[in-house]
Amino acid sequence: MICLVIVQPAVTLTSIHLLNYQDSYGNISLKDSGDIRLPDPLIVNGNLNLENSRIGILPLSLTVKGNLNLAYSDIEHLPLALNVKGYINLAYSNIKELNFGLRVLGDLSVAHTQLTKLPDNLYVKGNLFLQNSKILTLPNKLVVDGNIYIGNIPLTTIPNDIIIGGSLYR
Repeated sequence: MICLVIVQPAVTLTSIHLLNYQDSYGNISLKDSGDIRLPDPLIVNGNLNLENSRIGILPLSLTVKGNLNLAYSDIEHLPLALNVKGYINLAYSNIKELNFGLRVLGDLSVAHTQLTKLPDNLYVKGNLFLQNSKILTLPNKLVVDGNIYIGNIPLTTIPNDIIIGGSLYR
């Protein structure tokens, strides 16, 4: 018996197509969407919500002037040319690694992910949420202006060169 699997190619959306998913504030929501390709470069004037989407690849150049919600998504990597003015929510996503020197101007959540490490030189202006992830150690030269929430993770090492503006909560 031969079993054939038919894979549907990702549908490519143009900037014109995205207008159907954009509100008057510049927010784009593709929540619960299938596997589609976003235009490259992509500039979003508000928030970009890809929660629970089957989108696997983000544009190589992505600017989000608000928040980026990738919770429960299939995203495994962030683009190198990523500029987000608000928070980045990666909770329950398939993210595999974060970019060296990533700068997050709001909160960063990697709670409930399979991440085992964070990149060196990570900067988070808001809070850092690590609960129920697989993080074993905090990275070198980590700067978090807010709090770090580490509940229920096997954290074994905290480097001497990290800077926390708030508190560390277990």
